[in-house]
Amino acid sequence: MIKFFRRIRKSLLVKNKTGAYFKYALGEIVLVVIGILIALQINNWNENRKENLVYQKFLVKLKSNLKDDINLYRDVNGYNSMLSKHLDTCITILKNYNEYTTKDLQPHLAFIINLGHFSSNNSAFINLQSTGKLNIISNDSLSEKLILYYRDITKQEKGVVEATDAYSRNTFGPMLLEFDFKKPSLEFEFRPLKEYAKNPKIVNSIELKVNMLNTISKRYTEQIDNAESILKLINSELKHD
Repeated sequence: MIKFFRRIRKSLLVKNKTGAYFKYALGEIVLVVIGILIALQINNWNENRKENLVYQKFLVKLKSNLKDDINLYRDVNGYNSMLSKHLDTCITILKNYNEYTTKDLQPHLAFIINLGHFSSNNSAFINLQSTGKLNIISNDSLSEKLILYYRDITKQEKGVVEATDAYSRNTFGPMLLEFDFKKPSLEFEFRPLKEYAKNPKIVNSIELKVNMLNTISKRYTEQIDNAESILKLINSELKHD
């Protein structure tokens, strides 16, 4: 092809057709420029296609991560709800201590130190964040919701959940040791139920733990709603692409 163009140029020069030569040269330049633009366009198309494939894979992984989170949130809420029921039973027993014994209280009171824990499956988001490719998310609403969602997880785990854990270890645990003791025979001997019922530390601790569990449950429910909202955006993105 190059030799063909050279022969044309040489022919025009030999025939002293300068005007035609310059027109031809100009046309050749235009063709070269068009060729370069087409090559660039093809290259851009290939790069966009590769980036879109990466984006699609990220959306699929992110979708899986969020579903894992939703399931775990529900499991933890279910477990914490069970704890709350045991503690509500404690309150009922203490309010009606004449009708019960300490042995009726103990199986339920033991749950005061327990707490369900949530751990987000955030591998897709962390990977995208660590590689500096968050800008691959073309949907601004999706990007904003993702950042807020994972930020709130960090806040909730470092806030009320850590506080509840610390309170369970430093307050509820020692409280149980204070009121329960073992005989040399290793059999349990409990104080009269009235002593539990009349002790503000016991009653307040139970009510405080119930409030903490309710707060955690509320926040986890909000996060489930947030995750489901993000899933809708992801599904929309996957259909769009």
